[in-house]
Amino acid sequence: MYFKLFIIFTVSAAPFLFSLHGDFVFDDSEAIVKNKDVTSKSWLDSFSNDFWGTNIKSNHSHKSYRPLTILTYRLNYIINNRQLSATQFKVINLICHIICCVLVWKTYSCIWARVKWKNEEKYAIDVPFLASLLFSVHPIHVEAISGIVGRADLLAAMTFLLSFLIYDVSMKKKSIFNIYLCISITLAGLSMLFKENGITVMGVCCLYDIILSIRIKALDKLKYKTTNLLKCIHIDVKCVYRTVILITFAILFLYARWIVMGTAKPEFKAIDNPAAFSNNLFTKTATYNYIYFLNIMLLIWPQWLCYDWSMGCVPLINNVLDFRILFISIMYLYLFLFIKAVCSRNYRKTSKRILFLATLFILIPFLPASNIIFPVGFVIAERILYIPSIGYCLFVVIGLRNILQNTRNNQKVFLGIFLGLILIYGMKSWQRAHDWQNEYKLFTNALSVCPLNAKVHYNIAKVADAKENSSWAIDEYTAAIRLYPEYYQAMNNLANLLKNKKEFSAAEAYLRKAINHKKDFPAAWMNLGIVLANTKRYIESQKAYKTALLYRKNYPDCFYNLGNLYLEMNKTDDAMESWYQAINLNPKHVSAWTNLLALLDNTSKSN
Repeated sequence: MYFKLFIIFTVSAAPFLFSLHGDFVFDDSEAIVKNKDVTSKSWLDSFSNDFWGTNIKSNHSHKSYRPLTILTYRLNYIINNRQLSATQFKVINLICHIICCVLVWKTYSCIWARVKWKNEEKYAIDVPFLASLLFSVHPIHVEAISGIVGRADLLAAMTFLLSFLIYDVSMKKKSIFNIYLCISITLAGLSMLFKENGITVMGVCCLYDIILSIRIKALDKLKYKTTNLLKCIHIDVKCVYRTVILITFAILFLYARWIVMGTAKPEFKAIDNPAAFSNNLFTKTATYNYIYFLNIMLLIWPQWLCYDWSMGCVPLINNVLDFRILFISIMYLYLFLFIKAVCSRNYRKTSKRILFLATLFILIPFLPASNIIFPVGFVIAERILYIPSIGYCLFVVIGLRNILQNTRNNQKVFLGIFLGLILIYGMKSWQRAHDWQNEYKLFTNALSVCPLNAKVHYNIAKVADAKENSSWAIDEYTAAIRLYPEYYQAMNNLANLLKNKKEFSAAEAYLRKAINHKKDFPAAWMNLGIVLANTKRYIESQKAYKTALLYRKNYPDCFYNLGNLYLEMNKTDDAMESWYQAINLNPKHVSAWTNLLALLDNTSKSN
């Protein structure tokens, strides 16, 4: 046992050990670096705000309520002397992944012991152990481990598995509502506070209990006699009571979550999940099903990994002649053949149960991301597949066992192929983990997977700008706008670059386009004011600055630039007042201090 534990520990850690040194990347910036709930003095703010630091009841909130995950970020921050260290955060993520791998092994062992597979010694492979190794190195997990915001998925998975394991213990007790059931329900609630999909463990436990408790009597007689099927099915009464208890608490948890959200659903944009905003039922249904196919492919062969799948990465399926319909048909044909094979009389009862349980771990945790219950704010999110991959890995190793069961001469060959798959997955995870070290690697690698994704081009442009490669940045911002003509953030940033190159006419055109798409865009109004001031149109510039402040009252940079405008217009008192405003809003605004002190010095000399 200890040797296997050591192997799992080593294999799960190996692909990530040499990529722990890195930066905060992509969503880490918003969720951690810029999130005041992580660095403030209050420990309670995270319970009234969403994952990104916005009030959970606000119309602008993403409604992702994960207060316990935010608290772990705060602990990281405090332990590191109130400094944000990406390396330290990544180390904790890796530790969480290792713990999850051990819990996955325990879960597989628990399920395997429950199904009581006969003649196991004839096909002596350790299914729980091999499935755990596959899970440990699966490349689909890299985003959850190397992307610090993925800690929500890791902690939700950890408590998900603990809840499941303790629920299994509660099933063995004589009393129905025992301490183990209470602990399992509590852990399910905690899992939901780490990430929303943690609540699905209650659905998994319900169906797990039913699958193991159900007994079908006189099944073979049904072929010859008209027997009522319901009379042949027997379910343990305790199972029924436990299921009712779980469903009751699940409803209570979901209701409490709804109240916390302010009884309002999140409002997403069409660019986040285009299919959800389609009015055509065929387009919506076909695109969703193609996305399911892509998720399955990412589990089977995770070659095409991307940090973001929105903004045209997966074009909508608008007609039946789209070649992607073929992939959807193949997916459902396989599903039909699988169900037919499993339900056949030749398939052993034990095999059916283990396959149903594996399917359970794939489908139920994926349900919140399926767009079936409610639309989500993404197309594909790789970290969402962390928990569903538990079922997939078990599926693969069950398939290996069945192959070995029916193959006597080439068993070593198939075992070698499986170990080769683990090695390939491990190498891919190693490579992908290095991509997540910094944004330059992450964004540029995404271009080969999603060249039609405007956000990928936008983020590459930001990286290029940070590296002071303005020509590259301009090309990428232009590509982003070409792919998504309403991309007002890209227009604003492109205008800034053109402004710095003294191309004021082109900069003004892009800023006016940005404002046309989003009127309440303070940054664009401020930048327009700067451009107009540079072209000596002072009155128009003043109006632009005032409009920016109308949409964002606490805007120190805008007050600073307005002060510069007043200085150009020889309104020194107004200039000083504006700089004072900038300093009051941001006492560390160096440029405002510099201009104010210089003006005060000149004024005192003239007096």
